[in-house]
Amino acid sequence: MKYYDDINLFYRNKTSGEILLYKSAGMNFRDERLKEKTYTGDLYIRQQDKGLCLSKVQKGFSSHLDETMHEGNARVKQELINIIDETLQEPRSGGLEVLPDTMEIIVDSYSRQPDVIKNLAKISHTDYTTTIHSLNVMALTVGYCFYTKRSFEETVRYGLTALFHDIGKTEIPREILIAPRQLTEYEFEQMKRHTVLGAEILQANDPSVHPCIDGALEHHEKLDGRGYPYGKRSISEIGQILAIIDSYEAITNDDRLYRTSMDPMDALRLLKEEVDSGRMNRQIFEDFAYSLTDFAGGRSSSHITRIAGIEALTG
Repeated sequence: MKYYDDINLFYRNKTSGEILLYKSAGMNFRDERLKEKTYTGDLYIRQQDKGLCLSKVQKGFSSHLDETMHEGNARVKQELINIIDETLQEPRSGGLEVLPDTMEIIVDSYSRQPDVIKNLAKISHTDYTTTIHSLNVMALTVGYCFYTKRSFEETVRYGLTALFHDIGKTEIPREILIAPRQLTEYEFEQMKRHTVLGAEILQANDPSVHPCIDGALEHHEKLDGRGYPYGKRSISEIGQILAIIDSYEAITNDDRLYRTSMDPMDALRLLKEEVDSGRMNRQIFEDFAYSLTDFAGGRSSSHITRIAGIEALTG
């Protein structure tokens, strides 16, 4: 609650339904004056204060990240889920600009404690949401960037794009997103709109997130022109990277009633078929496959244990 010390908070009168001031900016929750306003219901903020609230939450997250990493990967992931869920509640209203700073913290932390961030994608949650999928794709993308020796700035940009790649799904009907079956042709056409919607949302937000537009728009495009939304053959590098990592994460972690999750090596074999058919980039696929392992020392296992299997796929 300390994040709201500098924010006006309001409550709804249960009798009249009127919105009234509960706490003025500058007053904290330990203030003696609030003891006279005992209230256990929902509190509200003004729309124009949302950005400030998100900024304060992000700063609080920043200050606790190192501590939570020492306490365990699951808590790191839950902290990330909380801040991203809050940020994406109304993405067209602004507020996305708080996440570039969060991404810088994550990449900096990866450089110092790589195992913590790398293992985020392996921590499961029972409620598999777009946020969790995006976090997993982000963790895998950051690992790929470190393996391919990208600069800090590019790693931050690509990791942020991975976080935002499915942001358009915030405007897809929930019954389509969580359908426990294969989608109808109409529903799939609606789902495909998330790429264009994502690009529109990012374009309407702060310029700091505009570099993420290509990845949101192109991560379902194919090099043979058979992807969507535009059937492009000329695709940005981040679009090609996310096409592979997004697919890998979905088929290894998205366990649905009509489709069970796939073993990592089987998933890579499936993606290699896409590569061999000219639909995905071969070099990116090979680098991603190797980024799933630890190469320190004697190539000890991390995400995948059978190194020989990877060499057979990429050789």
